[in-house]
Amino acid sequence: MYMLKIIILCIIIIIIILLYISYKYVYVYSVKNSKKNYPCNQDLTENEYINHMITHHEVAVYMSEKHLHNTKNPIMFDILRNIIRLQNYEINIMKDTKIVKNTNNEFNDEMSNKNIRMDKSYRYTQGDFTNPNTPYLSDTYCDPSFFDMAHSKNLHSMTDEMYIQHMIPHHQVAVDMSKRILNTTNNDFIIDLAYKIIHSQQLEISKLYNLSKSKYMFESNIL
Repeated sequence: MYMLKIIILCIIIIIIILLYISYKYVYVYSVKNSKKNYPCNQDLTENEYINHMITHHEVAVYMSEKHLHNTKNPIMFDILRNIIRLQNYEINIMKDTKIVKNTNNEFNDEMSNKNIRMDKSYRYTQGDFTNPNTPYLSDTYCDPSFFDMAHSKNLHSMTDEMYIQHMIPHHQVAVDMSKRILNTTNNDFIIDLAYKIIHSQQLEISKLYNLSKSKYMFESNIL
């Protein structure tokens, strides 16, 4: 009877191990297949990161400019203006940066020295732990339409609530992509840009989240 229990236990353990291996195989397979459709959930090249981020910023700027004409909340108005100012600035920097495609399809600029060994580990800040931010955004859902300007064409009459619900995950995608590029890039410009995007957009996520939870929402007839 005792031996029978041991045999049954061993069989259960073997089944659990097989199920775990099967799950890992299916998960890895599904992740690999999803890379084609979900650019923020894969290891981007430096060129891909810059190209995706330009389009991603342009959508955020477009939406924010449209919502300037809808909101009557002075706090929201200030957030919108900051998003437009900062992300337009970053768009121009990314577009003006000299991009050269070599045989490895790598991002190059004249100021970076790829021969210098750099610490690629991500440095956490308070922003990573401020709701609704999380230090592990690797599973952030990426909507491919975030990279399509047509995605925001029908959002001309958003409420503040609609804008916040859309812009928080939109920002989280940018944060996620920036954290991912830090794992692979050795380029000074991209490292600096990625950290700036992470820190600025984490702050904006927190501001939008706090605004959505505020009991003191008010409007101004001056705006």
